[in-house]
Amino acid sequence: MVGDGIQAVVDALATRLGRSVAVDDPAIRLIAASRHFGDEDALRVRSVLDRQIPAELQQQVLASGISDWPGPGILNGDGQFDFAPRLCCPVRCNGILLGFLWLIESVGTIDDVAPGLIALVEEAADAIAVLLYRKMLLHERERSQAESSLRLLLSPDQEDRARAVTEIEEDSLLASTAHTAVLVAEIDRNPGEDATVALEAAAEYVERRLTPRSVLGFVRGRRLVLLVSGARPLGDQAARELAAQLRDRFFQLADSARYRCAVGVGGDAQGLEGAADSHRQATTAARAALLLPMFGDVTSWASLGPFALLLRIDLDQLTEDLPFPGVRDLLADPEQQILVSSLEEFLDRAGDVSRTAAALHVHRTTLYHRLKRVEVITGLDLDNGLDRLTLHLALKLSRLSPGRPS
Repeated sequence: MVGDGIQAVVDALATRLGRSVAVDDPAIRLIAASRHFGDEDALRVRSVLDRQIPAELQQQVLASGISDWPGPGILNGDGQFDFAPRLCCPVRCNGILLGFLWLIESVGTIDDVAPGLIALVEEAADAIAVLLYRKMLLHERERSQAESSLRLLLSPDQEDRARAVTEIEEDSLLASTAHTAVLVAEIDRNPGEDATVALEAAAEYVERRLTPRSVLGFVRGRRLVLLVSGARPLGDQAARELAAQLRDRFFQLADSARYRCAVGVGGDAQGLEGAADSHRQATTAARAALLLPMFGDVTSWASLGPFALLLRIDLDQLTEDLPFPGVRDLLADPEQQILVSSLEEFLDRAGDVSRTAAALHVHRTTLYHRLKRVEVITGLDLDNGLDRLTLHLALKLSRLSPGRPS
């Protein structure tokens, strides 16, 4: 196995030098580590246990520019993190940075390191680079196959979905397909390279925290799709927590001032056959989170209520076809927003005047006056059930129109 080959190279170098050796990926996540020779510091012990270093230190290390080093160099220590100086050798193949090889070092500069030691480190780094490059190519092929199968599985075409089910089962892409649920993360504008990379990294972050072979995913444009499978239902609460981790990881890597990222959670589906429905639900939920601040950045299909249906309507056409001009006039006039908010509170509280007046902090007489003005402007009767339904739907639909206040 490729992983065993990397470990063998690390162990051989460590034994020859009589020193601890570690190899990390480009994000400073541990790939392999030798046994200790008494030279380890607290950070090395922690990184072996956690398979990574603290996020703050990770950012600090990468900001030092080690990704651009042409060869071995000395990275200064940091007492705050119990981090001793290290010899760092970038691991590259065909010009691609694949990781870093580390030795804990006590010298001040690379010029103080024995040339023979540097030669051994570079030789080991070259051997590891070839192994990591093979692993990368294999991973890319597997990921491409998995992405293709997932896209087919979510296709509106039934034959495509059936073919995807066969591919996923025959290739054992998932350990269990008894239950599936889909998460959709969407950012609010066309992404730069930083946002695309952040979406991909967030997906990998979530995948590493779940059971092996339980996730399929892909990034397309400004949208990330993740299918999570298992022997038991994921559950709405667990799925929302996973979605929150996904969002948080994205904002650790992308500019939160530049992007909004919303994550929608679809319902549990029985087997692979229902994944397309869960995907549609998750897409609708993500759209709701982007359009409606009331839902926050993470929401599930189960929490949408009437918006689960309203978001599937052609809003532009519906706005044009509203049969009551007075309703359009009310919603379009910025000076009438106090009436709109009072009306919505009244309808949301099932027409309870006392509770509505209390929520608005106004006297009941003031509320009655506002509601009467609504009736005059719209030509509708709030004592009529169908008229109430018309107004309530119009209000909720207006929330979904980008041109109207939320």
